[in-house]
Amino acid sequence: MKISRIISIILALLFIVAVARLTRLENGGPPHAFVMLPGQEPATLYLPGPGYPFYTLFPKPEAQRPPAVVLIHGFTGDRVLMSGLARRLAENGYAVLAIDVNGHGENRNPFSGGAAASDGLRSNIKNAVDYLRDNQLADGSRIVVMGHSMGAGAALDYATHDPSIKGAVMISGGWALGPERPKDALFIFAERDPQEPIQDTSTALAAHLAGVAQIDLGKTYGDFTQGNAVEAIRMPGLDHITIVNSPAAATVIIKWLDSTFGIARTTPIELKDARRGSARFALFIFVILLVPLGRVCGAMAPGGAEDRPGPGAWMGLLILGAALIAAMPLTAADPASFVPVVVGDIQISWFLVAGLIIVGVIALSYPLDRYRMREGVSAAIVIGVAAFAVVYVCQVAMSPMLHHLSLSPERLMVMAMATVLMFPFWMGFEWLVRRGGTAMSTVWASLGRVLILVLMAVGASLNVLPGVLMLILPILAIAFVMIEIFSASAYSTSRNLTLIAVVEALWFAWLIAAASPITFMF
Repeated sequence: MKISRIISIILALLFIVAVARLTRLENGGPPHAFVMLPGQEPATLYLPGPGYPFYTLFPKPEAQRPPAVVLIHGFTGDRVLMSGLARRLAENGYAVLAIDVNGHGENRNPFSGGAAASDGLRSNIKNAVDYLRDNQLADGSRIVVMGHSMGAGAALDYATHDPSIKGAVMISGGWALGPERPKDALFIFAERDPQEPIQDTSTALAAHLAGVAQIDLGKTYGDFTQGNAVEAIRMPGLDHITIVNSPAAATVIIKWLDSTFGIARTTPIELKDARRGSARFALFIFVILLVPLGRVCGAMAPGGAEDRPGPGAWMGLLILGAALIAAMPLTAADPASFVPVVVGDIQISWFLVAGLIIVGVIALSYPLDRYRMREGVSAAIVIGVAAFAVVYVCQVAMSPMLHHLSLSPERLMVMAMATVLMFPFWMGFEWLVRRGGTAMSTVWASLGRVLILVLMAVGASLNVLPGVLMLILPILAIAFVMIEIFSASAYSTSRNLTLIAVVEALWFAWLIAAASPITFMF
């Protein structure tokens, strides 16, 4: 047996062990259990302390029950993404009910709001608050609402409509006040959060509540005992995503909760999340395994042409960039609006229009042997689907602290639609930029992916593409790295571009389908 096969088998076994350990840690402490709230709203309840209190026959007296937090995720997030913060809060004495709002995560109810929606989520939060008020494991008379990004806006909205809420924590968000003044309001945001929509808005809201013209960051105004404390604080070195799982941010939040509930902490704040090490190790092994996976799939696929017609790599990048730029104004009409997701439909429209432009340019400018192109296409598609199935299973297994990645029937349909609509783009992308040997083709393809991200950022900054894309660019960059590792490995054993494009289209469509808010239910 070749040494490369032995190494691949060892890596696969290490990956299985890492996933098994991650699953064990996920199922371990702090105690937590799945809850289905009214209206088919999925949630997870985390509780402090050892053991498994959910089966307790005699709950603690009300005075001994922990205060509670309703935790709301952001626009492309879900309660899984918030699980790190939820666990830290529970480890430090708080009951936490993390919810999936409509159209997100496992919640199959249609989403009816936008990226900055607030009042549209009020019923989701009310379900969670009502559950905690009736629950015998938490003190329903002491509840704080807390959210990230879109969830921060929803938390602030709810706190200004329910005066019985004891406090509100807005993480990188919060946009409008309601009829009631929110009690004990903390606005915490990242140094690299967008300036105007998040940092400036948060400080302006905090200044208004504090009754000052300009607020000093990190200074507490008001009085916790009166329920009118307010503070805005900027967390250095963090961005819109990393602030959610930041130990430093969690420390600030826990101290604020302690002050809100009048808790005198006698032990150090617990910030460890044992899952992080196993998750990182599993991801590292998975990325390495993409190399043998790509090579095996490439070896199984029919060989591609070494001397295919088309532009040089530099010209290919120029055509790619021009097509993406030209597609931006055409995307404004949202030709993929029939795909029932929010923001994701704009992404799909952009790639659809750019793909049609690229295919048109190639067809009109370069002689293509269409009969030769069709050779082995069926086999390449089957192998590409099989390769993606392996990727899907592996990444779902690694997802307990990242995002809910398995697909509901609605999201599966969205993924199928997105794959078909975006395939011309990824086929054109490969045809334009993947030229030469393995090393040079990887360089050109990587430059092409960087160009996509740069133009996506430009489009979002010009308000041609949704601004929320700016916030998820780091995640897309990581996904592009993994996709390119597989693609380069497949190309090294077969020049079959169809195989690579199929995997790219499926992978990117899956990301859109898994993360975008869904707007219909079967």
